[in-house]
Amino acid sequence: MRRPSTRWLLQEPSAGGGLPLFAFPYAGSGAASLRRWPGRIGEAEVHPVQLPGREYRIKEEPYRDFETFARDAVEALGPYLVRPYAVIGHCMGALLAHAFTARVREIGARPPERLFVSASLTPDRGFYGYYHPWMSDRRIEQELRRVAGDLGDGAIPDELVALSVRVLRGDVRMCLDHAPPAKAIGAPVSAIGWEDDLDVGPDDLAGWREYGETRVHVLPGDPLNFLAAPSGLRKVIEDDLEL
Repeated sequence: MRRPSTRWLLQEPSAGGGLPLFAFPYAGSGAASLRRWPGRIGEAEVHPVQLPGREYRIKEEPYRDFETFARDAVEALGPYLVRPYAVIGHCMGALLAHAFTARVREIGARPPERLFVSASLTPDRGFYGYYHPWMSDRRIEQELRRVAGDLGDGAIPDELVALSVRVLRGDVRMCLDHAPPAKAIGAPVSAIGWEDDLDVGPDDLAGWREYGETRVHVLPGDPLNFLAAPSGLRKVIEDDLEL
């Protein structure tokens, strides 16, 4: 494994390898949330993106708005954007991936081959979802422990839960005022939904057509299935990248 030249990545993309697929974390999580993903999906090389304020970047100041995040992320990953690449995100990660792609278009850099968004309303729809700023830390902690149990992660140390609550609360605040107008992003979109998702349905996914040529996919199961990279999701990524 080559040491990355930026703290935003866990490892350096292969110089002569497949297309890098930059994966943005969902709210309250970091790059480790994709630890169940394979290193490659077809010819795509999976690269989880690590944001400031979490995991090994915990001492860094977290972002408070998507615009600043996108500016810094595009600058940090700029050396890897001169070759074909793609971006993917789940829930809040989809909003991060969109903001990244919009910034790429704004500065005239090479757009991704495809933007993959999972379990996400379009950014112009504004804030949505289970978590809200007025939820108590205790309620957020209870939900985090439930999700960890559903994922088979077992008991979480109290100090890690406290840290996760802080990160998640900051992410929720960041999402609260984020509702940029819909506009083309200069890249095709794959909008991925989940049959058991109570927040984002097929009609919501169709809204991504305002952002670019869009393929809509609805996969079986709960949105949390995304974290295990099920075969159906891997096939969507491989087929839509046409690798």
